[in-house]
Amino acid sequence: MAAAHFARNLFGSAGRVARAYLENRGIGEEAIKGFRLGYAPDAWRSLRDALARSGASLDLAEKLGLIIPGKDGGFYDRFRHRLMFPIHNETGKLIGFGGRALEDENPKYLNSPETPIYKKSYVLYNLHRAKEGIRKADRSVLVEGYMDAIGVYASGVREVVASCGTALTAQQVQLLRRHARRIVVNFDPDPAGAKAAERSIETLLEQGMEVRILELDGG
Repeated sequence: MAAAHFARNLFGSAGRVARAYLENRGIGEEAIKGFRLGYAPDAWRSLRDALARSGASLDLAEKLGLIIPGKDGGFYDRFRHRLMFPIHNETGKLIGFGGRALEDENPKYLNSPETPIYKKSYVLYNLHRAKEGIRKADRSVLVEGYMDAIGVYASGVREVVASCGTALTAQQVQLLRRHARRIVVNFDPDPAGAKAAERSIETLLEQGMEVRILELDGG
């Protein structure tokens, strides 16, 4: 229900800024719909009110990290004025969201909190789509963020997954190893990306993966 709400808002009048951002990043309508991207409006209770109108349990919505208790005893939306990325588990069930700020807000990316169904250390973004491509190519491609994964996948490289800004865990690597032992690490070409790649290499080697590092030219 939350994903449908965000998707409707992306294509409504309130989603103009988010659509402009996606267009500027070269993400077309096919990828937008394929990845079920959405927009959380710049309002305190947009999702909360939509869920209430649909008869959803607000207590359950709080447990899922969609809304937060307010001081007045009510609830307000966790995600506001953000481009929304649904996060799925390996079998394709929607278990959480990532939200990117569309202005100079902190944090730049805000993820769902840990919940009974969303354990960050056990999830890789796009794995449910990429697992067939990983088996066919006999390798996975690991990138840092949601937009990286979407862009690479839309360009035809179907074996791409993202760690979504968290340090790579042994559990995440084990998910990949079930489909292929070879992996290409393609993190951002900046000091932070280089450090993240170094940390990931250690974890990957400890789990018996065959690792290559891709360096992109031209900055």
